[in-house]
Amino acid sequence: MGGASLAKDPADITMLDVFRAVDSLDGGNLFDFHTHPNPDCPVGGHIHEVLDGELADAQAALEHRLAQTTLADLLKRLN
Repeated sequence: MGGASLAKDPADITMLDVFRAVDSLDGGNLFDFHTHPNPDCPVGGHIHEVLDGELADAQAALEHRLAQTTLADLLKRLN
């Protein structure tokens, strides 16, 4: 019989665990863009100094929220 099964109890699996298991983050960053912008470009030359902190904060907030919900929490919503 095919299929998949859980190696842990659903109460011990957070949505952050699921997110990390199914999403391959490039270098651990959800928002990864413009790795080599032209330093002479008015936008590209400053894009990382302007946005990197904001995007890191947004990713941290998402990960914090996902860590608060377990697979068991979601399964309860189905009943």
